[in-house]
Amino acid sequence: MRGRAFGAWVLAWALLCAGPASAAETKMPPGLSGGWGGMRGFLYELGVAIQVRYVTELAFNARGGKGHALRQAGQLDVGLGLDMEKLAGLEGGTFQFTFTHRNGNNLNADMALGNLQLVQEVYGRGNVGRLTQLWWDQLFWGERVHLKLGRMTVGEDSADFPCDFQNLSFCGAQPGNIVGNYWFNWPVSQWSTRLRVDLAKVAYVQLAAYEMNPRNLEEGFYLGRFSGATGVMLPLELGWNPKFHGDRLEGLYKVGVWYDTSNAPDVLLAGVERDGRYGIYFVARQQLTHVAGVENKAQGLNVFARLTHTDQDTSTQDGQYTLGLGYTGVFGRADDDVGFALGATHTNGRYVTAQRQKQAEGSDTPIPRTEYLGELYYSLHATPWLVLRPNLQYIRPGGDEDARNILVLGLKGALTL
Repeated sequence: MRGRAFGAWVLAWALLCAGPASAAETKMPPGLSGGWGGMRGFLYELGVAIQVRYVTELAFNARGGKGHALRQAGQLDVGLGLDMEKLAGLEGGTFQFTFTHRNGNNLNADMALGNLQLVQEVYGRGNVGRLTQLWWDQLFWGERVHLKLGRMTVGEDSADFPCDFQNLSFCGAQPGNIVGNYWFNWPVSQWSTRLRVDLAKVAYVQLAAYEMNPRNLEEGFYLGRFSGATGVMLPLELGWNPKFHGDRLEGLYKVGVWYDTSNAPDVLLAGVERDGRYGIYFVARQQLTHVAGVENKAQGLNVFARLTHTDQDTSTQDGQYTLGLGYTGVFGRADDDVGFALGATHTNGRYVTAQRQKQAEGSDTPIPRTEYLGELYYSLHATPWLVLRPNLQYIRPGGDEDARNILVLGLKGALTL
């Protein structure tokens, strides 16, 4: 498979496994099961990439909630990537199929932590199997134009961000963290298309269209719902991928807006429907230092910043802001890294007013507020196919203003089979 097309497939898996990866990577991903007597590498050279991964996240609330408990959540992913140029002579064509199955329990709910963001980001959307990817990506005009069609998740192309951390605030496409009722991140897919045009070597513009269909949240494996759509979501993104200091310090900067044509209820005014939903996001990642003479070009210090704003008419949470840094190559281990991040999820003031009105009428509904948190992790790349990531999360919960502050001890693991 050509470097760019195949690298995009590898990167999608790397985001699940919570590890840095380059979009230009061309080596076959390693696995616990080895090379299958040479068959795995043979298929790979033919353009057939088979990948199986399991991600698990343990979380224990040492403080906060109604008690103390240890909970596990996990996800199995089985994927097939095809380079259609090698297989069938179709230049620039790539096919991707991915099946996911989630399992486990949610510490947030089981211990009534009262927070807005999951402390186990891999949990959610039901303990069921799903068709997560079924798409064709085609390159045109000297690989400057990318047209993608099929079933895909919004966050794999728009506002995409790796899941190095265990708290959902720092994982995946940020808009899906606060308006997940219609921006569907992994593993929920929908019928969609994305057109990306590379304006220059380091810049691009892309426009996508996603069918907004609440039925996609129904639990169960299916090829796609063909009825029930409420509208179309249109994200527009501009990206800049510069390299500084002699191409040693790579950065990635994105700004995007989206508009969903679906009607949605007003969060304050009962019975009022709003025409459309919208928002804006910004993502920045930058490597700040470089270690000369090492094989892993990612070694050094890097930082990231993200922010998302949504409309206040229809969103219960109207903003999320995160800032973090990491260092790769700690303790003399080339691939090990440490990361630290701070974040805030802002609750829409109009929604808070609505909840206070309900409480005044006798309801026992909790009153939300802004959620603040921090997370620290160490990532041990024990083998090429096993990553272990202990982490510590401290949270001032935002789902209930009366909830106690939370301390969570976590462990994230990713195994490539």
